[in-house]
Amino acid sequence: FLSARDFHPLVFLGLLLVMATALPTSQVRRGDFTEDTTPNRPVYTTSQQVGGLVTYVLREIYELRKELCNNNPGCMDNDYVLLENNLELPVIQINDGCLQTGYNWEICLLKITSGLLDYQIYLEFVTNNVQDNKKDKARVIQSTIKTLSQIFKQEVKGPDKIVTPSPTSKAILMEKLESQKEWPRTKTIKLILKALEEFLEVTMRSTRQN
Repeated sequence: FLSARDFHPLVFLGLLLVMATALPTSQVRRGDFTEDTTPNRPVYTTSQQVGGLVTYVLREIYELRKELCNNNPGCMDNDYVLLENNLELPVIQINDGCLQTGYNWEICLLKITSGLLDYQIYLEFVTNNVQDNKKDKARVIQSTIKTLSQIFKQEVKGPDKIVTPSPTSKAILMEKLESQKEWPRTKTIKLILKALEEFLEVTMRSTRQN
């Protein structure tokens, strides 16, 4: 059998997106198949869709970070760079309802959805500024995050509560990011990917609790 590594990243992403969108959200909730007593029937859930996409994009982020760090373990393990987060990158904190202490799925869902929407402008910057041989991977990450945000958005009971960046704020942020010189720009790309990786790891754990 072919593994995920046998596919071009964009092809494999296409397969995942088909899986994630083949059934409407209302058809993939846990309770929808409880009356079917057919033995060994697979139960398709939103959490399974999300889990597959998050696992996939985390692997892509890790691989891109590794390429940007030239396989340098010291560069990969530098958690202190997140302390330099002056870009207002979305971070899940204790009062966001996603952690084991004070867990609240409704609050957490809003944070995850808003955070993924915020990350899209940062990922546009990443895609625009990585080397040409890394752009395919960056585009895959960007597309997958967009898909995840759409899936989570469908789950929010009050869509009007979702905080979305305005076109003006996105334009100002992009101008700020693009105004950097080459070295700070490279550092910013690494910072964005590291912060997104941690955001998704918390997202994965919180969806498993739900």
